[in-house]
Amino acid sequence: MKDTRQVMKRKERVTLSLSADMVERLRTVVYWSPKLTLTGVVESAIQSALAKLEKGKRFKKRKGKLPVGRPRKMQSSR
Repeated sequence: MKDTRQVMKRKERVTLSLSADMVERLRTVVYWSPKLTLTGVVESAIQSALAKLEKGKRFKKRKGKLPVGRPRKMQSSR
């Protein structure tokens, strides 16, 4: 007898900052859409964005961790 349950994919927690307006809009949409979850909406949006960014491009595997903190400002040459 085969186990027909879906295999759960491993999840990781990611912390990021979004504008207060965007978070409020997201919460409102999820509140009024009983079948939606915050995670589901965000995962769907990220999947869509990644598909668009990766279309026709091949990215090499990362060689290390992402740098933490804010990106450094570009120095202008004068």
